[in-house]
Amino acid sequence: MSQNKGLIRSILAGELDSRFVKLYLAANWVLMSLIIVVATMVSSLEMAFGILVGGVIANLNFVGLDRDCRRVVRWHSMAAYFGGMAVRMALIALAVTVVLLVFPRTVSPVGLFIGLSVGVINFYVLVLAMVIHRVRLKEEAV
Repeated sequence: MSQNKGLIRSILAGELDSRFVKLYLAANWVLMSLIIVVATMVSSLEMAFGILVGGVIANLNFVGLDRDCRRVVRWHSMAAYFGGMAVRMALIALAVTVVLLVFPRTVSPVGLFIGLSVGVINFYVLVLAMVIHRVRLKEEAV
């Protein structure tokens, strides 16, 4: 427990390590689940299903991004990153198009957009938490 508390404190302090990626991806899944639960209660099942599909696509994209970044570090070449990014963007466009064409009445396009934004929402929550942590540290120092 104390090891996880130390990990969270180091992330909030801006000191990122390899465990951060796993924690961030887990937070993406948790955030997606929370948004789905809220959408199910507030909106329709089509919205919730769109968020589910978009969130799964976004989280798989994040895993690919992590692998591309590791290749850049290992190979010392940005070509690996751009090549992987081009393939992922094409796969995302294909997946979104197929979902909207095959399941037009089952998946809400708005829900799909919200689901695809799960990683971005989580990023902004993390940045906000880091800023709050830094402000608290400065207030304690004064």
